[in-house]
Amino acid sequence: MKKNNLKLSVLSTAILLTLAGCVDSDPKPEPKADSAPTASNVTVTGLKQWVPSTGTINTRDADNDAITLTFSENGEEVTAENGVYTFSNGVLELNSDMSYSFISLTGESAEIEYTATANGKSATAKIMVDAAMGDPLINQQWHLRNTGQKAYALSDEMKEGLITLYVSFGETEEEARAKVEGWFEEDEAKLIAGEDMNVVGAYKQGVTGAGVTAVVVDSGLEIRHEDLEPNVIPNRSLNLNDGALDKTDPTSTSISGDHGTSVAGLIAAKGWNGLGGQGVSPDTNLIGMNYLGSGKVEQTEYLIHGFPGSGIGANDNVGVFNRSYGLGWPTHFGYSELDEAIESYPNLMLRGGKGALTMKSAGNSFEDDRNEGSVCSENGANDLGLTCYNASFEPSQVHPYYLSVAAVNTDGKHTSYSAAGANVFVSAPSGEYGRYAPAMVTTDQMTCLSGYSGFNGGTIAAWSNFYGADFAASQFPFNYPGHEDNASCNYTSTFNGTSSAAPNASGVVSLILSANPSLTWRDVKHILAATSTMNDPENEAISFMIGETEFVAHQGWVENAAGFYFNNLYGFGRVNAGDAVAMAKSYDKDLGEQVITEWIGAGSAVDEAAMASAIPDNNAEGLTYKIEITEDIAVEAMQFKFDIFSAEMGYGDANGNQTTAGMDLAIEVTSPSGTKSMILSSKQAITYPSYSFENGEQPGYILKDGVFLSNAFYGESGMGEWTIRILDTSAESFATADGGAMGYLGYANNVTESILEGIAVRAYGHEK
Repeated sequence: MKKNNLKLSVLSTAILLTLAGCVDSDPKPEPKADSAPTASNVTVTGLKQWVPSTGTINTRDADNDAITLTFSENGEEVTAENGVYTFSNGVLELNSDMSYSFISLTGESAEIEYTATANGKSATAKIMVDAAMGDPLINQQWHLRNTGQKAYALSDEMKEGLITLYVSFGETEEEARAKVEGWFEEDEAKLIAGEDMNVVGAYKQGVTGAGVTAVVVDSGLEIRHEDLEPNVIPNRSLNLNDGALDKTDPTSTSISGDHGTSVAGLIAAKGWNGLGGQGVSPDTNLIGMNYLGSGKVEQTEYLIHGFPGSGIGANDNVGVFNRSYGLGWPTHFGYSELDEAIESYPNLMLRGGKGALTMKSAGNSFEDDRNEGSVCSENGANDLGLTCYNASFEPSQVHPYYLSVAAVNTDGKHTSYSAAGANVFVSAPSGEYGRYAPAMVTTDQMTCLSGYSGFNGGTIAAWSNFYGADFAASQFPFNYPGHEDNASCNYTSTFNGTSSAAPNASGVVSLILSANPSLTWRDVKHILAATSTMNDPENEAISFMIGETEFVAHQGWVENAAGFYFNNLYGFGRVNAGDAVAMAKSYDKDLGEQVITEWIGAGSAVDEAAMASAIPDNNAEGLTYKIEITEDIAVEAMQFKFDIFSAEMGYGDANGNQTTAGMDLAIEVTSPSGTKSMILSSKQAITYPSYSFENGEQPGYILKDGVFLSNAFYGESGMGEWTIRILDTSAESFATADGGAMGYLGYANNVTESILEGIAVRAYGHEK
């Protein structure tokens, strides 16, 4: 048995060895075939224009090979830039797990082809994008998303109307057409895509203003307007007219246009409802107060600042007050500590102590404001490009509780009218007048019987009476009754001024607070300063000669010692909603408690005996005064107060001339860190003596309790020596073609030197 078993074992081994030796001579088995990836059609539906829609592209590979995607539209491959694919109707961001975010920019439907490739094999499918819910005018609202659109300005109707008019004046059609088309070509070059507030960048982060309330303090607010009513809080608005029967309805009774209704639409016209356009913050709630005009209730100044009795509770979510109004008189108004206390109430007391912000229009008097006459065209301000009125002339704009907002155009540059000053905090789009350059497309009083658009619109009526209805219709086609995009005249395309810039900035504030309700009002200021865009970066300094010395009257953009860029035309720049919301969401800076120093200085400005320091006439060296702050404070704003006397500063001399002492005055401040801020550039319309609402006229004073604010030092250390240089910049006298409200015949150089009687500084900030 054992021998047989041994034989069998040897035989088995031999057979196995034989089989093993034969393997290499047999054919190898075929490798498993690699399969192509699969790709499925994707439908993107339920879109809101400018709001992201998310999903997943359905593609897989059975062999688990890596898949790459390529996209094309209308046969043209579309490549990504910084991870973003841009198609005819929107943009797509693709993640590594094939999830995507799609934003419809135009609102139109589209069909996108995509190819999935894995290990050299491909499959193709489609992404079918439905039309998005939007608003019919949204694509003309260049301040929200600037594509280079005309916003109903520079229309063909306008061009042909002008040509017809000039032919009626005796020009040939060829001459008229060449002239008009030349103008159009020049103005169309200023339509620059991308020069906007990056509002889509905020919506992309899911922030549209929900949970915030904005208060519109203005001429009124049509609370039943089709595009405002969904956001108006019922029974919370105030009619402040003394004899109003319905105190909850601030709707204006004017038929020629309501300023406040158009302002409210820029902040929070309802979005994605198929009506009109939308506001910057389209889900923000609205409260209206009709402040402007006469005959107001006794408590008005307190009510418009949210004091008890206004209906605004201390813990309500009121985040911003918009004030698109101001003073216009050629003088520097005296400062009032009482007014500051009233005007600071929303910041210090509302929203559970976190505070509400006030956005204030900087003013529309860069070139003129009528009451000063032609002085700014004759003293060189207009030719040099210096502001005629300083935005700091108005006392409510020279404390840190009101944020002054300047205006910019479709090219990101300064408008023709926006007042400048060191007190300007930020800028925002506003545009020009809606004919040769776009203005704002926003809400208007409803029906063609009331409003800027319609039969009774102030501009429409005036132009119709002067040139005829046909010409008026050609120049303002959107506003004139009958335009297919504005059949009921419920919207206007000609709203402008810093009255538009302020509510656009208010909308951005609402978005910031919607993104992070825990922010304080000072946090929001910091975010605006840190994220605003340096628009018009090539803006140049402006200088002129004082004798043989060059004097810089406008500095352009200046970087301060804390790394913030500032410009008297734009403040910290044009508001950037997307960047501001992103910073708000991740905000971790602790500003601590607000610190305010006492007024530090000398003379009558700090209730001491008046100084008698002469300011030499037409002298580039000027008078220099230094003040030391001993507190180690991180600056959030700086105030400077002056009493400056001129014996000739009255209401004209015996020859009908006014002194140049006011317009010749310039003031430059240098911080301990070396940053300079021009708080008064000279050649500005200080043609009447200082005026105080508490003490009346102040003959003999260029400045009396005259306070200026500068934001240029934001973030710097306030500790150290502050240097203030006061100059008289000219010895010229001149006749005037238009003497303004006082009818001056001319301006005579001051014979006597102006006198500094008091000077002081005050810092707002926090401990370093």
